[in-house]
Amino acid sequence: MIHFDLTNVLRGDGITTTIIGMTIVFSGLLLISLFIRLLPKALTALDRITSPQQASASQPAPNTVPSEEEIHAAICLAIHMELERCGGDLQRITIAQRPASGSFWNSAGKMRSLSDRSPHA
Repeated sequence: MIHFDLTNVLRGDGITTTIIGMTIVFSGLLLISLFIRLLPKALTALDRITSPQQASASQPAPNTVPSEEEIHAAICLAIHMELERCGGDLQRITIAQRPASGSFWNSAGKMRSLSDRSPHA
């Protein structure tokens, strides 16, 4: 049977081990939080270094007027997205709707009877 005694902790360097473990965990958490905090600034600096085209982007583009096809495509996309948002699955248009055939069990019974007619089914 194991008895808990403070002298066992002191004799086995338990307090020193605890302090070292807490220091390691605290240092790891501190490094992770600093990385998360500095990540947006580092990405902004990296973006400035890797894309030198930003300086030329301040000049206006020569052809900013959209063509008629682009306008039609934007209108169709807006209508499509609005119909999906409002209707969801209920607004889907199908080519031919099946008539309501009653319950599921009724159709399952018909399928069984069809397989009984043919020996190859």
